[in-house]
Amino acid sequence: MAFKSKSKTVKRFSVRNFLAAILHPFMSSPTDAPGVFTPGAPSHIDVGLWHSLLFTSELSAQCKLERMVYGKCTIEFEHEFILLYFRHPTQHHAVAILTLERTCAENTTGSSRSVGQAAVVSPSVSPINAKDTITPTTNSSFTIDSYVTQEFGPHKYLLELDFPASARPSAMQVSILLCVLSKHSPMYELLQYQCYWYAYTVWEALKKLFPGCLETPLNEGRSRFKGQPIKKAESVDTVCEQYRAEWAQFEEAAEERRRAKEEEERRVRMAVLAEGRAQRQPEVDDERRQKEEERRQKEEERRKREEAERRGEEERRQREEAAREHEVEINRMRARMAELERRAAGY
Repeated sequence: MAFKSKSKTVKRFSVRNFLAAILHPFMSSPTDAPGVFTPGAPSHIDVGLWHSLLFTSELSAQCKLERMVYGKCTIEFEHEFILLYFRHPTQHHAVAILTLERTCAENTTGSSRSVGQAAVVSPSVSPINAKDTITPTTNSSFTIDSYVTQEFGPHKYLLELDFPASARPSAMQVSILLCVLSKHSPMYELLQYQCYWYAYTVWEALKKLFPGCLETPLNEGRSRFKGQPIKKAESVDTVCEQYRAEWAQFEEAAEERRRAKEEEERRVRMAVLAEGRAQRQPEVDDERRQKEEERRQKEEERRKREEAERRGEEERRQREEAAREHEVEINRMRARMAELERRAAGY
């Protein structure tokens, strides 16, 4: 594997940082995606709590991971960590940079990171609870190096990984993977589940689960201490299978929540409609009575017209009948007179 020279790496980062320094003051940082875009001083968050925090905002859960950088301390115990670059789903100019690492629970001997790193050179250290944390830092590439130096000390970047736009994991997907890792190995163990295992497994699992990404080597030294390879568990395949099962359950639960939400919205709409109908009922009753009265009046008018037409027809029939009787009587009288005239002429 060919590695790029240090000078070229520094030059490229310098150009990016220079551009970020110019543009950043003119772009506001989002405040509607807690857990990813978090104002204020950086704060270490347990990955399980981070997963829960993403549920509070759909925008947080929908932030897309577009880039990762593999980091390594260059002094003392050569701790390894990852930088995660998330882009906001609607404010596309905004990118949040989060650090991800495995240390171990603090005790009275010192910080969680120093205790975990001491295990690398002190095999007698017994397994202790792992501390997997993610830290929202900044949305400025110009200041991230300063933060990383302050947080981790002298360091270098070993690898870069860029995800294509069509296959970028969401923050929710990343959080589920991190929860799977913590559940898979809740203990910090020297020969299997240390920071080297954590950074390596996160990196390789995301590569496998979201293929098509572009990996760029920068420097050597991954999973090595003082140049020597560090033994760690091989968990990528197992973690990927566990992630797929967890993600399937998450999608099923999300679909149930969606259906429940739609049903609740439908119920609310029906209740609003029912309430509206109840409030308009007197008006509806008045309109119905008015229409009924209009219909009755029209029916009465129609009945009167028909009755008038019937009476008119009856009167016409009676007149015609009277005229026929009169004509019959006239004809009878004429016949009688003609008979009398004939008899009188016979005498």
